[in-house]
Amino acid sequence: MDANINGLKMDFLSSTMLNSRTSMEKISMIVDRVKNGDLVVIEGGLTPEEEAELIETTMREIDVENFMGIDIYTLEKDKKSFFGLSKSKIVGLTIIGPANVMKAVKKKSNFLSMIANLGDSNASMH
Repeated sequence: MDANINGLKMDFLSSTMLNSRTSMEKISMIVDRVKNGDLVVIEGGLTPEEEAELIETTMREIDVENFMGIDIYTLEKDKKSFFGLSKSKIVGLTIIGPANVMKAVKKKSNFLSMIANLGDSNASMH
């Protein structure tokens, strides 16, 4: 990446890559990237247990000066049953990032609009 470009780094992780890792490896990788100020975009999502462990791990590592915690947003999609009669929701995309950077502007079940606050957020500039 060009060192002269200032911006927010976003890492896009496929479900195939994540599924090849243990839960703790996923959580550690996500926390390390988010602590560096990066946004992590995951195809699909974490299991409820992994998400709970991610939040717990993050709470232990909060440092008011350097790391304020994380925000997690999910974008869902409809999953139709065999005859298309009933729908359930499945996670299509999960975005995880520093709490002091991510600002949700508008969120619906199938739409998410965000602004990254880079001003005085101490976000990592890449």
